[in-house]
Amino acid sequence: MGDLDAAEGADAFLRHMLWRYPGQRQPIVALLGPRQSGKTDVLQAVSRACGGTVIHAALDFEENPVDPVSAAALAAFQMMRGWDNLRHGPVFHRFGLGLLALNENLDADRGRAAEQIRELIKQYVRSTPPGRIADRLGNVAAGTMDIVAQGVLSPLVSGPAREVVTAVREQAKPVIGSLFQSAARWGVRDALRWHISVPEAESARSIDALIRLSSTSRSAAVGHLMAAFLADVKAQAERHPPLRSACSCVLPTRGGRRDRHDHAWVLLADGAQTPAGRRFLTELAAARARNQRSDPDGTGAADPLLVLSACEQWQSEWTSWWCEPWRPTPRPGTPQRRVPLLTRATRTLWAAENDAAVGAERGEAAAWWYPVWLDPMTEEQVGYRMDRSDPSPARPLPASVVHRLTGGHRGAVSAVLDGPFAAHPGPHGPAVSMVAPADEDGTPLWSYALEKGLPDGLPVPGTHWSTTPAVVLAAAYLADVRTAHDPRLPALSPELPRGLELLRRHLWVSTFTHRPSRIRRIGWGDADIPATLHPWLARSALTALNIAPPAGPTEPAPWHEVFTDQFLALDEPAPGGDGAAVERALFHDLALGRFAPVAAALADRFDEDHRAWIRLLDYLSSAPCRLLYDHAPQDAYANLLDGVEDGGQTVFAVATAKLLALLWLYNDPLTEHTRRWDGEIQECFTRLAHNSRLLDVSPLQQAAAAFA
Repeated sequence: MGDLDAAEGADAFLRHMLWRYPGQRQPIVALLGPRQSGKTDVLQAVSRACGGTVIHAALDFEENPVDPVSAAALAAFQMMRGWDNLRHGPVFHRFGLGLLALNENLDADRGRAAEQIRELIKQYVRSTPPGRIADRLGNVAAGTMDIVAQGVLSPLVSGPAREVVTAVREQAKPVIGSLFQSAARWGVRDALRWHISVPEAESARSIDALIRLSSTSRSAAVGHLMAAFLADVKAQAERHPPLRSACSCVLPTRGGRRDRHDHAWVLLADGAQTPAGRRFLTELAAARARNQRSDPDGTGAADPLLVLSACEQWQSEWTSWWCEPWRPTPRPGTPQRRVPLLTRATRTLWAAENDAAVGAERGEAAAWWYPVWLDPMTEEQVGYRMDRSDPSPARPLPASVVHRLTGGHRGAVSAVLDGPFAAHPGPHGPAVSMVAPADEDGTPLWSYALEKGLPDGLPVPGTHWSTTPAVVLAAAYLADVRTAHDPRLPALSPELPRGLELLRRHLWVSTFTHRPSRIRRIGWGDADIPATLHPWLARSALTALNIAPPAGPTEPAPWHEVFTDQFLALDEPAPGGDGAAVERALFHDLALGRFAPVAAALADRFDEDHRAWIRLLDYLSSAPCRLLYDHAPQDAYANLLDGVEDGGQTVFAVATAKLLALLWLYNDPLTEHTRRWDGEIQECFTRLAHNSRLLDVSPLQQAAAAFA
């Protein structure tokens, strides 16, 4: 991922999410995206943007899968550094005392155990900045007494009086040190009181509360210590707020003015989907819920910690509040909302439903979560990345092709641009050959993409198979956009439902990856955007299907077999009635390469309803085109229209065939969208509008204008 787009995402996140008012609760933000989509780069960019003025820490559970207590200790250690706008560095007395007690092996005798705890507290106080200052002050005071006793008073006293002065001096030294350390201990008094106030202490004294914590197992003490960590963050933010300075925070409108506000502390957590990451964030949410229950009147327990975690899996507990990324619309009658893009995420969207939920007496811990989707790279960002990787003006690939093939996925863009296959395969081949080697071992690009992207449990297909792999079945099934609204699954393989579930949960299937055509809105209006398989994974899986050899000399190609079997398995009344079933049959015919009969059927429907006709045209032209896996778009177009204009067909039939061929190839990610293609598509729509028998040709005119 390039620094530019990572910095843009980080800047948007901080501008919309960093601000806070006193007592305001902070969400746990889950940054979603499939594997290698650039989430780690965004977290690093946020850390750089925070710099030395926003208190932050970063944890990586992929590299360092520690337990929750150790993770909190690492975060506290990072936050205790010096910050440019803080007069006093952050301290974590509650958490530190609890951690010391937990790690101490106490004597079985309670009296000796109490002495051990008192000594621990003394050592801890001495290790704090006030404790170190007290040590220095005590040494200075003792040295002053030595000077007075031995220098100033020495000539004035002698005999027994000298012995008295010496005895007083020796007795006063530890008393002076103790007085200074008592003053230093005053700084941790609130931390000791906090350990008395928690429910586990059962109103015991601070020494007894720490003894009780020491005798607790590490797993049972997690909640106690996580609550201590959050309490320290809250106390530090309230007692030692940072110096105010100019910022770019985007605040909600409140009386038409910018209110004074504070900034949250930021905790960055990579690998949130790992067992260690999940446990830490689950315990953090539970500790917040516990603190909230201890202060049910509202804001007193609200800590300022804003968590941004990178996660490549959807968690089922979020579904109560957020619509799954693969679901076209939220469930009716629920508080579900659509997951926003990172650059459009605001605290207000989370707070609208969730703030009140977490503030309830028995609020759900899941309500603290705020899933947001990582923005894919734009075409401009892909072009910038290409210029950086290959600054020569004659770059072999247009940015538009790379962008649509990869869907803006950062790892896929790097694979296309950094591999040895990036050279153009020639005038008669596809812009990117998915069968070219992607590494020194000769791994084909399609296989390399699946190896890097597929979740555990979905094997990468080989070049030969006896049973169609689950990812290939899923790619063929999801190629039909209408499956997003069809609750049925073809009974082809028991692996298909499991494969779809894994791809969804690992965020490879979503509405964010759907690329609407230029005519979609004309035909479909405001219909929900369907969920699709990510184009990078879809192209790779269908390439495996395209190159797979037949099972025998007389057997059909696996491509033909898979699409035929899927259609037959769903050849029954579908959502939408018989008309939808007929249209689905045309879709599968086109996917199998039966272009002429599909074009003829489309021409027969032209004068029925132009808006419905455009909707059907858009649906059919989204079918996968096998020709473009081996041929350049121009060669494929010539192949499709061979003999069409010379066959004595009507103007409608010729124009429809041309338009279907143009849009079918145009929708393929490896077809470059040039002015020539746009002009030919525009001309076809215009010709059809001029020859229509219907009075209302505005849909055709709108479609032509879309390519002007």
